[in-house]
Amino acid sequence: MSKKIIFSLIVILILVVGGGFFWWQDQKDVRELNKGLPEGVRVVKSLFGEYKVVNKLDGYEVKVPREWEGLKEIEYTPERKVKELEVVSVNLTGENNEFIAIDCYRLKELGVDLEAWANELIDYLELSGILKKEIVGNLEVVKMKEEEHLAGIYIYFLKKDLKIYAMAGFSEESIREIILNGKW
Repeated sequence: MSKKIIFSLIVILILVVGGGFFWWQDQKDVRELNKGLPEGVRVVKSLFGEYKVVNKLDGYEVKVPREWEGLKEIEYTPERKVKELEVVSVNLTGENNEFIAIDCYRLKELGVDLEAWANELIDYLELSGILKKEIVGNLEVVKMKEEEHLAGIYIYFLKKDLKIYAMAGFSEESIREIILNGKW
């Protein structure tokens, strides 16, 4: 082989090994975030610094909004009962203390009306607010702003198959971005 080819292969090898090392170092925060999570729930960070939560247990994948500048904390709350339904939660906290909770309610039958279901839940939880139907991307959602008990928090509900996802946070834009960029 010619010296140029050997030199080129060595340079490529150094770049690959060096890039791999820097990428591995950049993943240190992701390894820390994933420590307390159950198998099937993972935080993934792209080469471009975008964070994504992959939740195979509850059937969704969401991107952390870019304006959060990263993910500081993720907490998974295992199955519990609310109004005789199984629910699990993922709470996301951004680097600037942004917050979104994603609850996943498991339904027992398909023919559930989302708006009626959400209305029953907010009555059960003694929340106040007016529900409004809306389309976000290609998904029908029901949303509300709770001002009496939860300091103006936004709550969005969406239904997919036998699951209803309830997302709550103080930034309506962040919730909408999570819905739009999510895989449900």
